Amino acid sequence: MNMEEGTSSNKYSNYSKKDGSLNKKSNFNYFTLERNKKIHCPKCENLVSDNDIYCKNCGEILENIRSKRERFINQEGEKTKFKDIIRSFDLSNCLKVSISSLGILFALSLIMKILFIGIDNQISQILNPLYIMLFSNFASLNIFMSLFMNSAQSSVNFGFLIIMLLPIASFIIPYKLFMKKTNTSFMTHVKNSLGVAIIYALILVLLAKVSQAQLSLSNDFRQYGYRIYLGFSTWSVLIKGFAIGFISILFMGIKKEYEKESMIATTLKFAFKTIAIGYILVLILILLLNLININYISDLGLSSYTGDLSLGIILSQLAAYLWAFANFIPIDFGIGTISILSLFKSSISLDLMLVLGSLIALSALILIVVGCKLNNKYKTNDIKPVIMFSVFYAAIMGVIGLLTVIYVGENVVSMLSSISSIQMGFNFIIGMVISFVYSLIMTLIGYKLNTFN
Repeated sequence: MNMEEGTSSNKYSNYSKKDGSLNKKSNFNYFTLERNKKIHCPKCENLVSDNDIYCKNCGEILENIRSKRERFINQEGEKTKFKDIIRSFDLSNCLKVSISSLGILFALSLIMKILFIGIDNQISQILNPLYIMLFSNFASLNIFMSLFMNSAQSSVNFGFLIIMLLPIASFIIPYKLFMKKTNTSFMTHVKNSLGVAIIYALILVLLAKVSQAQLSLSNDFRQYGYRIYLGFSTWSVLIKGFAIGFISILFMGIKKEYEKESMIATTLKFAFKTIAIGYILVLILILLLNLININYISDLGLSSYTGDLSLGIILSQLAAYLWAFANFIPIDFGIGTISILSLFKSSISLDLMLVLGSLIALSALILIVVGCKLNNKYKTNDIKPVIMFSVFYAAIMGVIGLLTVIYVGENVVSMLSSISSIQMGFNFIIGMVISFVYSLIMTLIGYKLNTFN
């Protein structure tokens, strides 16, 4: 009887009578106090200030307990209409962030045009600020050229990773002004990021349609001119603009407290940090190799694209490609495709082969360490964290492959001999599949053989 009473007592007691320890193991990190945004008391309509917790007139509490574990659409799980889904997004602030960021991006693009291109030459007639804005979002440009009886049609994609700094920088101030305060939970932040990305991409598509142009240019070396029709690919603008907008806002607003809310937030952050660390380490390594005059650039067939001003751009791009190669993803370079299978059959030097082999070892080590950290964090035999990490890791690698493709078609080259044909990058679908399998295997090794416990 005493045992039953003791059991019953423990069941409904918040604290142990023996040592004062907490009996109920509820995770209070999943809840937060939220201040009522109304300026009047909901009970007596008395005016209240932002710092008031209780109404000074009637004593009504002005804070509510809110769960951080929000669902994407609704909390109750009832059947949801499309209209309800739209209402769940903060469209007003999403619109403010998108329009403000595009305004800042236009100003930055105008400054770049004046500083690097000028205002009184043939190139400046083509590259107006709208084109620079679209190029900075990795949009593909379709070109149709007509020269007497000849014509050529091709596409150009300048996926230089460094130019993505422009749209990322343009999001910083609008996010802090219009969205940072509303970023109260991970799911709310994901919805805000999606809202901004959709609006941002749609406005870019509209700008792409407006910026279509037909030009007549003269050639200094010939006695005739040629006509050029320029237009951006709608799907390219839409998909890449969405990807850049979503990723920029999402990672700009990630908070440490979200790791307590959701495993998704934790593994997503791990995936982003892993790729960022890998990229930075590869960039440092190739910079050091360049300083000690190891000629890996010519071995990759890229020496014709490097100069005093372009070397930094090439190296920053090359670091992304080499990190992808370190994940066993085949890469298109100036000398052709390099993969782990064709590596020993190619004509590259022994020095470069050793460098590529060391990068593979580096990526494996980083992913194994990540697996150990995931095990330390969750302390469970369930491999769900590893699978989620690999999914996000592969998705980010796929986005990198989609955005960083550099291509100049041969048809355009045949009419403009001053331009060289270029094709560099990796297929984003192949990149996602291979990076998922590779990261899953390496991370799982670290997860199962964790020696840091």
